[in-house]
Amino acid sequence: MNGVNSVATSVMVGVGSRYETSSINGVSHFLEHMVFKGTKKYPTTDDVNIIERAGGLQNAYTDIDITNYHNKVLSTDWELALDINKELATKPLLEQKHIDKERDVILEEMKRYEDEPSAKVGEAFHSMMYPKTSLGRRIIGEVESLKAADANTLRAYHDQWYTPGKMVVVLAGDLRGNTTNTTNNTNTTNRILEKTEKWFGSLGNPGEVSTLEKIKENQTKPQLSVVTKPDAQQAHITIGIRTFARNSDDRFAWNLFNLIMGVSFTSRLFKEVREKRGLCYHIRSGADAWQDVGYWSIYAGVATDKVTQTTQAILAELEKVKDTGVTEDELKVARKRLKTMLAFKSEDPEFLNEYYGRQELYGDPVLTLTDYIKKIETVTKEDINRLARKYLVTKTLNMAVVWNRTRQEKLEKLLKV
Repeated sequence: MNGVNSVATSVMVGVGSRYETSSINGVSHFLEHMVFKGTKKYPTTDDVNIIERAGGLQNAYTDIDITNYHNKVLSTDWELALDINKELATKPLLEQKHIDKERDVILEEMKRYEDEPSAKVGEAFHSMMYPKTSLGRRIIGEVESLKAADANTLRAYHDQWYTPGKMVVVLAGDLRGNTTNTTNNTNTTNRILEKTEKWFGSLGNPGEVSTLEKIKENQTKPQLSVVTKPDAQQAHITIGIRTFARNSDDRFAWNLFNLIMGVSFTSRLFKEVREKRGLCYHIRSGADAWQDVGYWSIYAGVATDKVTQTTQAILAELEKVKDTGVTEDELKVARKRLKTMLAFKSEDPEFLNEYYGRQELYGDPVLTLTDYIKKIETVTKEDINRLARKYLVTKTLNMAVVWNRTRQEKLEKLLKV
C-alpha cells in the first residue's frame, strides 16, 4: 500500500464455535484467550505484549468460523509482528494454572454480555435461527462446558484444528522496506516469503479436511423468541429474515439494499422509525452469512410500551419496499456511499488484511476491491427489487425481544409482510 507507514499482520485460522461439540462449546474462544498467557518463545504475558511496547496494536477475536490473531505496527517492525502472531497460533504453552484463572475471566465476560441487552437480543435471535445445531451455539460457550475445559481439552483442540491447511498468513501495508527502490521492494517481499515459509512450512501435516454440519432451511412460519430481564429499562428487538450463503451473487445487490434500508441517517428505517415517528434512538440493519446459509436483520432499542408500534412500523417499511421497490435516486446514493465507504476503509492496512485474508481462508474466488466495485456498478434497481420480493416473505420472518415482560401472543400475530 502506498502512502502508509504501517503493516498489519494476521494469522487467520479457519475454526470457531461452529467446529465445536456441545461438551466443549466455547473452547475456540477459550483457546484464543489462553495463547496470550505465553508461548514457547514468549513465555509470559509481558513477553507476549512486546507489540504494545513497540507502539503497535495487538488483539485477536473468535467468531463462528474463524479465529484471527492480528496486529498493526510500523512497517519497520513487520518481522516482530509476524513472529508474535506465528507464536500465538502455533506454540501456546496452555498451562493449567493460567487456564484456571482465565476461566474466571471468561465467566465474567459472559456475565457482561448477559447485562448488555443489545448483545443478548442478537444472541437470542441467532440461536432461534439455528437451534440445536453447531452454527447456533454461543461463541463464548456455556458455563458447564467452560468449567469442564482443562489443559488437555485446549491442547487436543489446538492439535486438531490449528494445522497448516486451516491457516492463512496475511500482511498488508508498507511492504517496501521504507523505500521506493524497486530492488529493495523485491527483497522485502522475498524476505517475507522466506520467513513465512520457514516459520509455517515446518508445521508438518496440513491436517484433516473438515466436514461441517449442513444447515437445512425448513422454516414454514414466523418465529418469536423472548428473553425476560426484570431490570431492563428498554426493550431491544431484532427482526430478520433468512437470505443466502456467503458466496451468493445476490450479495452485491443486497449490500446496496441494506444501505438503503437500514444504515445511517439516509436509510428508510432511520427516517421513518426514528425521525418521523420518534420511536427509538438507535436502529440499524445488517447481514450475516456463512458457507451454507445467511440472514438479514434489523435491530432497534425502544421504550417497552412502544414495541408493538415499532414492530408495526418496521414491518410496514418492509412491506413498502417489497411492493413498490427502491428508486433510481436511492440506488445512486447507495452506490456512491458504498464506494466511498470502501475508499475510506481501504486506506487502513487492517481492513485490507481482513478483506483479502477472509476470502483466502474461506476458499472464495478472490475479488479485488476494483473487482468488487465493478460488481456494484452493474446492480440495477430491478435487481434489488427482485431480491426484496424473493426474500421478504412472511414464513421466514423472525423476531427476538429482550425486555422486562414475558412472551406476548400479539407480537407473533404482527409478523407478516
